Amino acid sequence: MKAFLRKLIPIETRFKVFRFINRIFFAFCKLFPIKNRVLFYSIRANGRLLENSQMVYDALDCEKAVCAHMLPHAQKIQPKICFQLLTSKVIVTDDYCRYMRSLKLRKGQRLIQIWHAGGAFKSFGLDAPSKLTEAQERATHSQYSAVIVTGEDCRKFFAGAFGVSEEICLPLGLPRTDKLLSEKSSMKAHFFDTHSEFKEKKIYLYCPTFREINGERVVYNAGIDWKKLDASMNDDEIFIIKRHPVMDYDMLGERFKRIFDLSAESTLELAAACNVMITDYSSVSHDAVLLGKPLVFYCPDYKEYERAFYLKFPDDLPGELITDGNELLESIRRAEKDPPIDRMEKFRIGQVGACDGHSTERVAGLIMSWMQ
Repeated sequence: MKAFLRKLIPIETRFKVFRFINRIFFAFCKLFPIKNRVLFYSIRANGRLLENSQMVYDALDCEKAVCAHMLPHAQKIQPKICFQLLTSKVIVTDDYCRYMRSLKLRKGQRLIQIWHAGGAFKSFGLDAPSKLTEAQERATHSQYSAVIVTGEDCRKFFAGAFGVSEEICLPLGLPRTDKLLSEKSSMKAHFFDTHSEFKEKKIYLYCPTFREINGERVVYNAGIDWKKLDASMNDDEIFIIKRHPVMDYDMLGERFKRIFDLSAESTLELAAACNVMITDYSSVSHDAVLLGKPLVFYCPDYKEYERAFYLKFPDDLPGELITDGNELLESIRRAEKDPPIDRMEKFRIGQVGACDGHSTERVAGLIMSWMQ
């Protein structure tokens, strides 16, 4: 029946009908009073909040609700999501809230963006390739009351990426880093309690991010000879892979003696336990500098990478940039032996200078100031 109706009714007509129904439903939602409630909207996991939003949620002493559904959203839950969005005093999101393209918030409502990644490293939003039009991108972000950033130097970049005023980009810090700074010893201990076989080992943590071509995600081939790397490491060295959550594929293809994929483990615990972190264009580099961990930037596709950078790449990086997988192990060993302390500290101040262990407190305080 649906296929028949699609053929029978032109697409432009279907869109007009859909928009009309939406307007009627939105008007119906606005008949209900705004509840003195904080709604946490997230597309990063199903049924739960991830570290950043969860910490703010736990810090609030008020009525709260969670709307956490990964995309695409089933049609049957979309009306409920819209109703929650239009009847909550404060909305907290940690990623794109696509409903803002068609919903107009009511007087007295606030929308706060706690972006999931720290710093202003690689381009995003309006500054990056996207499947969205510029108008759609701007509409997604145009109703923010506040955007939380991790340092004073980041404000202008977030303002440009979201198309908003720099005044609402507030350097309050990333909430998840509070746990990283206050519980790093206990997280490290917990990791080794869980993985006692790794005690007394030098841990090299590899955190690659996902790759895209024209805004479409593709499988990433790291260009590393895993067999050669495994054979080249000493008995007191191990190499751990922590894939980005959207990289839902095996990078290794087989088992190794000294190389392990622990992508299901906590990034914070792995960062606390490692001796050296290897990454590419991922914001996990900010976790590393906050912990004082040496970094290696392994970027075999550096010349082809389609996103631009807000910092001077690679000159401003807090670690060595390499593009050849055959040089990876020696670069890691150099970083572990002689880390570039001055470059790491400069990067920390510029990118995550507001992350001092009290970010959650500041963000929660801002939200509570908006509540009745």
